[in-house]
Amino acid sequence: MATILKTVQKSLRKIFCAIDLLTRSPITTEYKAWRNHFLWQRLHLGLWIAIILVLSFICLNIYDVLFSLKDLTKVPKQIKPLLFALQGAMMVGLLTCLTVHRTQFGRRYPEVVFLGLSWSITLVEQIWATFNGFAIPDLITWFLMFLSQAILIPVRWILHLVAQLGVVIYFFGVNTTLGLKLPPPKSQESIYDVAMILALFWFCFICDIGVYLYDRLQRSEFSARRALEEAYQKLRTTEAKYRSIFENAVEGIFQSTPDGRYITANPALAKIYGYLLPEEVTENFTDIEHQLYVDPNRRAEFMRQVEENGNISEFESQIYRSDGSIVWISEKAYAVRDESGNILYYEGLIEDITKRKQAEEALQEQLDFLQVLMNTIPTPVYYKNLQGIYMGCNKAFEEALGFSKEQILGKTVYDFTSKDIADKYHQADMVLLEQQGVQTYESNLVYKDGVQHDVIFYKATFSKADGTLGGLVGVILDISQRKRTEEALRVFFHAVSHDLRNPVLGTLMVLRNLLKTGEIGHRASGIENKTDAPFPMPNSQIPVPRSILERMVQSSDRQLSLINSLMEAHASEVQGILLQRQSVQLSAVVEAAIADLEAILQENQDTVTNLVTADLPLINGDPTQLWRVYTNLIVNAIKHNPPGLDITLSATHEGDLIYCTVSDNGVGMTKQQCERLFELYFRGESARNSLSLGLGLYMCRQIITSHGGEIGVKSIQGAGTSFWFTLPLFEHPNITPAQL
Repeated sequence: MATILKTVQKSLRKIFCAIDLLTRSPITTEYKAWRNHFLWQRLHLGLWIAIILVLSFICLNIYDVLFSLKDLTKVPKQIKPLLFALQGAMMVGLLTCLTVHRTQFGRRYPEVVFLGLSWSITLVEQIWATFNGFAIPDLITWFLMFLSQAILIPVRWILHLVAQLGVVIYFFGVNTTLGLKLPPPKSQESIYDVAMILALFWFCFICDIGVYLYDRLQRSEFSARRALEEAYQKLRTTEAKYRSIFENAVEGIFQSTPDGRYITANPALAKIYGYLLPEEVTENFTDIEHQLYVDPNRRAEFMRQVEENGNISEFESQIYRSDGSIVWISEKAYAVRDESGNILYYEGLIEDITKRKQAEEALQEQLDFLQVLMNTIPTPVYYKNLQGIYMGCNKAFEEALGFSKEQILGKTVYDFTSKDIADKYHQADMVLLEQQGVQTYESNLVYKDGVQHDVIFYKATFSKADGTLGGLVGVILDISQRKRTEEALRVFFHAVSHDLRNPVLGTLMVLRNLLKTGEIGHRASGIENKTDAPFPMPNSQIPVPRSILERMVQSSDRQLSLINSLMEAHASEVQGILLQRQSVQLSAVVEAAIADLEAILQENQDTVTNLVTADLPLINGDPTQLWRVYTNLIVNAIKHNPPGLDITLSATHEGDLIYCTVSDNGVGMTKQQCERLFELYFRGESARNSLSLGLGLYMCRQIITSHGGEIGVKSIQGAGTSFWFTLPLFEHPNITPAQL
C-alpha cells in the first residue's frame, strides 16, 4: 500500500511541475512549504466534516430501517440494505485518511490524503456500484464534494482536477466498458446525457478556476507579504545600524529648527552640553541663539552661511554648558528643505574642540615666546625646510641681511646673494641634510652695510613630531672682531718675543762667554776655581765675583723660561694644543718624568712612590705632552710644600679611560683655591720664592682637554692634595704593551 501511495505521489509531483513550467509561473520553495502546511491544516477540517457527514447518513439509514422515512420510499428496496456497506466503506476510507494525516508521511505528502478524502466519498461509491452491477451518476454527492473541497481547501487546483478526473474517468470509462445501467426501476435509461456532461464540466471548471484564482491570489499575497517582511527587516536592520551610529557617535548629532529649537539630539551632544540625557537638550533649549552661544550673533552668522552656501563646515564658537562653563565647539551642518525650497530644519554634527583650542593657544604662546627668545639673541638665527626655503628667523638675521621677515620667509639663499656664493651655501646645507647631525665651518658673509664679515656657521638638523627629518636650524656668529684681536695679539706677542727674548738671549750669551773665559784664564794662571774669587774681566777695570755671574745666568734662564711659557700659553689659547698622537705606555712616561726630576727631588728631600704598572692598556696620546703634565704636577707639589714631601703616583683602568692621580701629604688648599687653580696666571700663595706666572696647571688642563679627558683636584687643608685626570685608551684597548 505504501509503495502504491509513493508511486502516485511521485507521478502527481511530476504532473504538477510540468504544469508549472507550462504556465510559466514557478512557485518558490517558501510558498510551496506554506501551501503544503495550509493544505495539511485544512485537510484536518475537511476529514472531520466528511466523517460527520457520513455518520449523519448512517444515522438516517438506521432511522429509516426502524421507522421507515417517507423521503426514502423512492430508493429501491434491493439497494437500501447495501447502503450500510457503502457508508461503512466510506467511513473506513475517511478514518484511514485521518490516521495517515497525523503521520509524518501525511505531513510530508498532504496531496495523497487530499485524494484519499475526495475518493473516499466519490470513487468508493462508484466502485461499490460496479460491484453491485449498476452505475450511479450521483451528481449531488459529486457537486457537494467538489464544492466543499474548493471552499475548504482552495489551493493546488491541479490536485482538485485530478480528484475530479478520477471519478469522471471511472464513471464514464468503466461503466461504459462494462455496459452497466442505472439501478432499477431506471435500468432502461442511459447513465449520462449531454446536459449532465455539460453541468458536470462547468461545475468542475468553475470550482477549479476558483481554486486557481485563489491560489494565485494567495501566492501574490504571500510574495508581497514576504517582500514586505524583507523590506521591514532591512528597514529594521538599517534603522538599528543608524540608530547605533546615532547613539554611539563621538560627535554630537542634531536637528534644529530655524526658530532656535532642537528637534533631535544624540547622547554625545548631551554630554558636550553637560546633560545626562538627549531629551534634556530638546526640552531645555527653546532659544539656541541666547541660551547656547556666548556671542549670540554666532547663530545668525551660522544661518547666514548655511543660506548662502547650502552647508557650513568648521564653524567654531564658544558656548555655555549646563553648569555655566564655557567650551569651544566646531559645527558642520546643512539645511533640509521642502519641495518649495523652504528650510525645514538644520542637520549636522558638533565636536568639542576645547582641548584642541587650549593646545593651539598654548602652542601659540610657546611660539610667541620662542620668537621673542630668538629675537633676544644678538646673533642671527634662522631655520629652513628640506628644500632650503627659509621658514623662520630672528631680528638679528633680518638686520644682518637688511630684509624684513616677510621678505625672507618663503625665499632661498639664491634670492639674497650671487649664484656662486649661494651654490656654496646650498651645497653645505644639502650635505648636512644628507648626513644629519651638526655642521660648523668658517666663511665670509656680506652684511647689509656692504662690508664682508668673517663668520662661523653653526648648523644642525631637526626632526618633525613623527621622527622624519624636518630641516635645519643655523646660527651665524660674527668673528670679525675676534679675527682682528687675534691678529693684533699675534703682532703683539711677536713683538714681545722679539723685543724681550733677543736682549735676554744676548745677555745670557755674554754671561756664559764670560764664565767660560774666566775658567780658561784661571786654569792658565794655575789659580784654583773658587766661587767667591774675583772674576778678572778682560779689558775691564771692575772685577765681578763668579757667584754673581752664575746668579745672573740663572736669572736670565728664568726670564727666558717665563717668556717661552707666556708664548706657549697664548698659542694654546688661540690655536689649541697640537698633539702628536700615538699608542703610549703610561708607565714609561711616568718613569721618564721622575728621572728628569731626580735632582730637585733629592735637593728637597722628597719621596716619590710610583704605583703606575706596566700592564695598563695603551693610551691614545702625545707622550711629550703627557710628560709635561706629570712634570708640572710634581713640580707644583714641590714648590707649594715644605721639604720631606711624600708624593704618590697611581693609575687604574676604568671602562674606556685611564684614571690617573698625583697625590701628596702636604699642606693642602682651601676650597676657593681649588676652584681657581687651573685658571690662567693663577698663583698659589704658598709657593716658596716662586717667580712663575702660574701657567703650569693651566697648561695641564689644556693638554688633558686636548686629549679628550678631564682634570680636577681634591684637597683638604692640612691633609694633602690629590690631582686627578683621565685619558682615553688606544683604539684597540685589548692590545697590551706585552703584545707590541
